[in-house]
Amino acid sequence: MVSARQEEWTLTEAAGLLGEPQHRLIYLCEKGVVQPDLQDAEGRGSSRRFSARNLLEFGVALRLRELGIPASVIGAVLYVLRGFEKAIGRNLPGFRLPGSLTVAGAPELKVIIGDDQRLYFSLSSSKARAKTYGGVSLQNLVGPADDPDRFKKPLRGVGKKVTQGELLAKVEVNVSGIAKDLGLGA
Repeated sequence: MVSARQEEWTLTEAAGLLGEPQHRLIYLCEKGVVQPDLQDAEGRGSSRRFSARNLLEFGVALRLRELGIPASVIGAVLYVLRGFEKAIGRNLPGFRLPGSLTVAGAPELKVIIGDDQRLYFSLSSSKARAKTYGGVSLQNLVGPADDPDRFKKPLRGVGKKVTQGELLAKVEVNVSGIAKDLGLGA
């Protein structure tokens, strides 16, 4: 049986936990959307090994695909999400994805793609009103799929707070909900 409490997962185990066919996860890996933290495939017969963060990334990616977002944009979203995790970690010591989203009193994290084709993050807690961060242009992050440096641009605006009235949501995904549904970090 596949458990969300383990520390690493094979492709078969990840597909079972996510309730998705393996070929969908392979596609996301081959497109560079999700990059295995623990071990990538290195030729015929080798296998990928995924971390809890990777499972969260798969969950977010699959949800965005359901909403019609292209793989190149999803890759950019996940890239910026990792940068956002580091930026928030400077203000909330010990903040780590996905574990920090599943503990009692955890903040709620949402990914928002605005009508302006910019990426935002909303972070709220039971004690404070939601704060919106970002405004990173997806157009500047998404390059040709064969460009290995397409995600190496500096992340400007990742920690920048945005006024709530400025944001018109086109797509919103509850990252905390996905982490909880998968039982990650529990």
